[in-house]
Amino acid sequence: MPPVVMAITGDVGAGKSTAAKILESMGWALLDADKIVAGLWRTPDVINAAVERWGEGILEDGAVVRARIAALIFNDRAEYDWTMSLLHPLVKKEMRIRVEALKGEGRPVVAEIQMLFEAGVAPWVSLKMFVTASRRVRLERCLARGWNEAEMSRRESFFMKSETRMALSDFVIHNDGSLDDLRSLVQRIAMDSLPMPENA
Repeated sequence: MPPVVMAITGDVGAGKSTAAKILESMGWALLDADKIVAGLWRTPDVINAAVERWGEGILEDGAVVRARIAALIFNDRAEYDWTMSLLHPLVKKEMRIRVEALKGEGRPVVAEIQMLFEAGVAPWVSLKMFVTASRRVRLERCLARGWNEAEMSRRESFFMKSETRMALSDFVIHNDGSLDDLRSLVQRIAMDSLPMPENA
């Protein structure tokens, strides 16, 4: 049986990255879509496409300033959609290559993908986990990273409704408690997700 690939997504500020890192600490191989995106913004093809779209004001010392991109796309749906159409095929291709390499190691894989459902679930995904929390708790976490409530709401507006994404997921974690609470929930899901040894 091929290794499990768990895709994690969730609400803004809910703690999906923390959940993914917990699985990594348990021996799962971690794949982060955001890191792949960051790498793509350094490639000539993506840089040239972005400059052609928005001009050289998005650059500093020849490099794309992602904060400037965010300011553009999270204020204009058309710009957001154009950016996703540029990046999603490249991200999905790179993730498929990396997942296949990681599966070859025989370890389960956890893939953190913010736009899991919006981009279309890849066929190599075995299971889907959605992490959520109360709005109050999520806002507290967003404030700690420098985002106010307006920024949190603005980013949320570009995702499918939480209820829809929960319904499409195999596991839903409500992360309103402590880190230990989250760890217990993630560990329980991990045990339920992995196939039993053949000699068990």
